[in-house]
Amino acid sequence: MEVVKGYELTKKGLTISRSLLESAGLESDIDVFAKDHTIIIKSRSMTDRVRGIVKKTPLTAEKLDELYHTSKGV
Repeated sequence: MEVVKGYELTKKGLTISRSLLESAGLESDIDVFAKDHTIIIKSRSMTDRVRGIVKKTPLTAEKLDELYHTSKGV
């Protein structure tokens, strides 16, 4: 397990640095979920979610994002 730096825990809450989010590939809008002792931070962008999974696709990142928003009716 890797030690993660770039956060600060205070009485007001948890602060995560932008550089830590960027290193995790979370550069756009995010959703944060908390359950028990787990905090999940995930991108709202389907393009960011599938980055690294979809390979050798003829679609550009912009086209993937457009298809996702179209499927959601946005």
